[in-house]
Amino acid sequence: MVETAGCCGLLQACCHRHDPQKYIIQGEFEIDRSPWFSLCASGLSVAVRLYSQDNKDPTTGKGIESENVYIMKGKELEKKKHEVLRLKVPTKVIKFKLKFEVTRDFGIPRAFVVENRDKKHEFFLKSVTLHYINHPNILEERKFYFYCGSWVYPITKTGFKRIFFSDQLYLPKETPQGLVELRKKELQKLQASRPKGEWHLWDRIYDYDVYNNLGDPKNGRLYDRPVLGGSTKFPYPRRLKMGHPNCQHDHSRESGPASCFQFYVPPDERMSDEKLQELKNNFVEALIRFLAPESTLPHLSDRECPDFVTKVAHFFVPKAAISKKDVRFIRSIIDFCRKLKLPSSHGGPSRSVSDPSEEQDIFEDIIGFYADKEVEELDDSDKQRLEKLVPKEILNQVVATLALKRQHVSAQLPSIVAEDKFAWAEDKEFGRQMLAGTNPVRIRHLKREELLPLYEVFYKMWNYESPEDKPEVQLDNKINQSQLQNLKKVLQGKKHKQPQLLDVYLAVVNERAFILDHHYLEQFLTMINGKGVCAYATRTILIATGSSSATLQPVGIELSLPGDSPRLVLPQDTLLWEFAKFHVASNDAAYHQLVSHWLHTHAVVEPFIIATRRRLSVMHPIHRLLDPHFKDTLHINALARAIFLNAGGILETLLFTGEYSMELSSHLYKEWRFDKQALPEDLLERGMAKLRVRDEVVSGPMEQVERDKSSNKAATGAEQKMFEVDAEVELVLEDYPYAKDGIEIWTAIETWVTGYCNVFYLNDNDVKEDEEIQEWWNEIKTRGHEDRKEGWYDINTFESLVKALTTLIWITSGLHAAVNFGQYGYGGWPPNRPMLLRKFLPNEEDINEENILKFVEEMLPDKFQMKLAIAVMDLLSRHTSNEVYLGQTSPQKERQLIEDHESIIQKKFKEFRENLEAIERNIKERNKEYNLMNRWGFAKIPYKLLYPDTSKPMPPISKEKRKHQPEKKDINERGIPNSISI
Repeated sequence: MVETAGCCGLLQACCHRHDPQKYIIQGEFEIDRSPWFSLCASGLSVAVRLYSQDNKDPTTGKGIESENVYIMKGKELEKKKHEVLRLKVPTKVIKFKLKFEVTRDFGIPRAFVVENRDKKHEFFLKSVTLHYINHPNILEERKFYFYCGSWVYPITKTGFKRIFFSDQLYLPKETPQGLVELRKKELQKLQASRPKGEWHLWDRIYDYDVYNNLGDPKNGRLYDRPVLGGSTKFPYPRRLKMGHPNCQHDHSRESGPASCFQFYVPPDERMSDEKLQELKNNFVEALIRFLAPESTLPHLSDRECPDFVTKVAHFFVPKAAISKKDVRFIRSIIDFCRKLKLPSSHGGPSRSVSDPSEEQDIFEDIIGFYADKEVEELDDSDKQRLEKLVPKEILNQVVATLALKRQHVSAQLPSIVAEDKFAWAEDKEFGRQMLAGTNPVRIRHLKREELLPLYEVFYKMWNYESPEDKPEVQLDNKINQSQLQNLKKVLQGKKHKQPQLLDVYLAVVNERAFILDHHYLEQFLTMINGKGVCAYATRTILIATGSSSATLQPVGIELSLPGDSPRLVLPQDTLLWEFAKFHVASNDAAYHQLVSHWLHTHAVVEPFIIATRRRLSVMHPIHRLLDPHFKDTLHINALARAIFLNAGGILETLLFTGEYSMELSSHLYKEWRFDKQALPEDLLERGMAKLRVRDEVVSGPMEQVERDKSSNKAATGAEQKMFEVDAEVELVLEDYPYAKDGIEIWTAIETWVTGYCNVFYLNDNDVKEDEEIQEWWNEIKTRGHEDRKEGWYDINTFESLVKALTTLIWITSGLHAAVNFGQYGYGGWPPNRPMLLRKFLPNEEDINEENILKFVEEMLPDKFQMKLAIAVMDLLSRHTSNEVYLGQTSPQKERQLIEDHESIIQKKFKEFRENLEAIERNIKERNKEYNLMNRWGFAKIPYKLLYPDTSKPMPPISKEKRKHQPEKKDINERGIPNSISI
């Protein structure tokens, strides 16, 4: 609903006669989400003054000013006042039409100042549109747009008038004369230091701080956590300073907020009330769905066609034609078959299942978490544990929701078990998830010089009849060609006994061997293990089988504990092998949550946002380019610190790393480099890609590739562009879904950024002379990421600027989407991604088919931890209804023009969107190719985490339309959000 306030807006209102020696500028002001304006505003509460861009007042150094004009309740609004009251809801958007008298030499209006003189109320200024009336040289059709999108608080609280600039963009040296002083003044306000003391909602403060607010020392030593950042022992990116008072027990620590939802975030960084409420509701619903007591309704398998039956029966008849009686009949046949002796999937001794229900006992309780339920209240023990983890506001909402009526809840099965409940346990599915699962960014190529751990695996795999059978390979990190040939000879001799050995050897020699390395954990295990947690540091060796559509076959797992010799487990060790895979998955789940997801996206981006607000004017082209990719990130990060990352919080409860979780994250930040977060550089660094230069392939990161003059080998330096005609990235595994789709997304972003920057920067010198960009980049390096001295390059060329911006946009969009939105699809089934384990590997003689299920049940997390983990995965995997996606602009900005550059930028953005649409078509086609096993796997999950989905409607979506578009909860959700906003 939109109301329009009439009247001229001048102090004398409609009775005022305009000075004929002056021109009139008419403006339309849009006020959003402000019931005060709908019902209460009057008089001289809000004053507005325009500034010229062209002519400067010699006394003030600013552009020529207009007189103050006041936003008033006009006649039209008065007429509709009763309608507003009758509806009992404030007007959504109110439009005020104002008229400004300006001198004849005023010129183009490019800035205005708003002074909110009310003592209590703020309002949200959405946008402003200005145009001249009857100007002889400026057409009335020419409009000057201001997208404000900001809260304006009373000047009695802030002490400052708010300055807004038009949508026209200028590099600092090109700033019109009348705006130079205002531009500097606005940045100075944002950079100014603030006195100590708690900050308020109306403050606009962007400053840096260390992570000194995760612990809660007043509750005792168990809740004490080290300060992260500012030391060589615990380096970390800086966070937003929040102005909370210091802890009484430790003045080096910042106290937490009174409530998890009451903390300082600058007004323009806060997510909307609607989105915040939606997140709360999603959390409440997830907790009710998965922590509700077990169902008394018919079991899921009795109400739905079993997955195996579905695959067989649907081949002949539609699902609707299959009755429950048919399902039970086919199930009885399957159960009978399961009683038979089953061969091991690894070629080992056969194993039997004496009771078909027994095979499922270990998973039936977990399957029950997803079943339809009717529930009135939570289990008392679960409720008590939730009280320590979940904000009181959320828990109260859970209780209140259940108290209203008996709740009927249901959940969608995670994708990993939706088609086949046992596909996740297959070895090749285990390997595939390292390329297309929730953490496809850790797997790396195994180098020849790393053959030592493989050699030990070989040694264990051989059944030596005499000592001379052992190949003469020196146990060092440098294995020469003759030693490799010696090893090959021995392997060929053993081929009849161990045919897999030669395949492993050939994989290493032909650079088709890979490793998932979590050995860094060993130094933490002494602290971590205990209190019901049993963890190893693992290294997993895999080989690529097949050609272009190669899959990864795990061939050996090394498990290490401090002070003990590593334990090597092979596929032939049937039961131990399955347990070892649990430990690998647990290691990888912790790394994913703490590093791939939190540290490498949420945490490392936060300093960039702070620096952008402090150092780049809103008139700066790069500020405009980056702004959509920073939406809601500071707020969501603050929520994460208050609920998930805090001492005793959700992640410490769910992950085996426990209270050392953030300390481990700090340790791995020591390896972080900004330049390596560029996707092509990351792939080259991990050996998952090679650089093809002038039809010749060279290995290693770009800065390691040098020109060899003596052999005349083609190479490239670090300064050379990645995607020149004669240099491109070539994947080692063509069927690597994350990398294949990611490179296309990266290239589209790079092309868009290059085209955008070309509009404003004509050459390298323009970049060097851009003082705001230089100060921005310097502050990121020296303050935002001051603990990391490596991985930074100077932004002194056009190319280096494009590379930095492309990397940053990739992190906030593609990378975050890839590691976040598949969490429920894979991690929503705890056996596939257990976050902690409670048992070490048993001895082979201690485990048999009779006690295996009991052992696995004792090994996996307890039921509460699994249910809470599923609820968290469900929450994090959802897209919010007001999300803006890559290739889209928010609706309020759609009609805003960039005047002189509008046609060029709009054309470039349209090309960007068309590129993304072409990528969608490519992904669809690849996902139809069943020979690309890594895109589907045994679980039949199409890889859509980097599917742009440009057809997704832009917000806001009406409630009616939303009902017909129910939100998906798992990996089938598509779309790459612009920003890290969940």
